[in-house]
Amino acid sequence: MRRIILTAVVALLVVSSGCVGLITGETVEFEANDASVEDAEVDSTDYTLNNSSERSITRDVSFLGQERTIRIVNQLNRHTKNGTLAEATGNETLALAVERDRVDATNVPDLAQFVVVSSPGAKVLGQTLNPAASWSNERILEQVADQTGKLNDLDKEETRTAESLGEDRNVSEFSATTNMKGKEVDVRAHVVSYEHEGDVIIAVGVHPEAMDEEDNVDELLEGIEHSGD
Repeated sequence: MRRIILTAVVALLVVSSGCVGLITGETVEFEANDASVEDAEVDSTDYTLNNSSERSITRDVSFLGQERTIRIVNQLNRHTKNGTLAEATGNETLALAVERDRVDATNVPDLAQFVVVSSPGAKVLGQTLNPAASWSNERILEQVADQTGKLNDLDKEETRTAESLGEDRNVSEFSATTNMKGKEVDVRAHVVSYEHEGDVIIAVGVHPEAMDEEDNVDELLEGIEHSGD
């Protein structure tokens, strides 16, 4: 009798949370609220909003011992800054040649990127159903590679703190390499992930090592705005 009552209570709590599908076996959708960077910070760092989109991912999860299917609806905002190959490589000879009009500047669109993803925590009865909440920084960089470009030879360098949504957050910095215009370029990647008002907020900044963008990345982090549940 006690087990029956407990099962009924659990079922009632699940139903009251609006996740009836977790009981019936139907696909349950969880949608994140948008997380974006305020215009003032975007403008002052010379970045522009390149892409704003909604992305859905269907996953199978285990809930109360049963396999269930959930749909995760993420919100993505991508900000970029254009530049030249000379800036990307830090090649002073090339930069001087461009300045003196001896060679054409090789423009590189989206030379630096700052990506913000808001993903629903999908927490029911204390269980977080969205695996993004526990992704490692390396996994995060793999997941956003379509936005930042594939990073090779990834190596963690240091961790610093930066303010974002009113609190100090741990920002992990990596060195890596990527391909730009057929050339291998050393880059820096900055990764932060935290929970805020029911959603998982992920921010990634990637730029050539020759460009000092750390202060801009921190300013963009501080400019993130998000209103969750």
